Amino acid sequence: MRKTKKGGARTTTEKRQAIIGLDARAFYGGLAVLGIVAILFVGIWLGRMYSTAGGPGVSIIRQLRLSQSQRQAPTPPALPTAQSYASVPRITPEEVKKKLDNGADVVIVDVRDKEAFDESHIKQAVSIPLSEMEARYEELPTDRETIIYGGHC
Repeated sequence: MRKTKKGGARTTTEKRQAIIGLDARAFYGGLAVLGIVAILFVGIWLGRMYSTAGGPGVSIIRQLRLSQSQRQAPTPPALPTAQSYASVPRITPEEVKKKLDNGADVVIVDVRDKEAFDESHIKQAVSIPLSEMEARYEELPTDRETIIYGGHC
């Protein structure tokens, strides 16, 4: 045992040694062994919990896999049918010009073929040929008014 400081007061290390009866190396070595045992115990418990051979965690994993396989991609809205074309509002060229002159935030889609679009089109128009509309209609914004022209309506 070390000598005490002047006046007989003990250091912290000396107090610890007096309480547990061990020096610092033995004390911290024991803590390290306990930590390793705790880690091994938790590892074994988790291994049994989530093993494929069995355990309570297997049912949780199966439920997660099931819910992931049951998820489906959201389906886009259906294209209009021939019967629903009658309910589509009509707009005259003069009304379109008036909207554009007033700076309305609209999307104009030209559904004619590429050659006709290249020959002439409305300045702000986007070309989506009618033959490609089914594959590309999701490109159209849903938050703005859309004006479609050039088809046989």
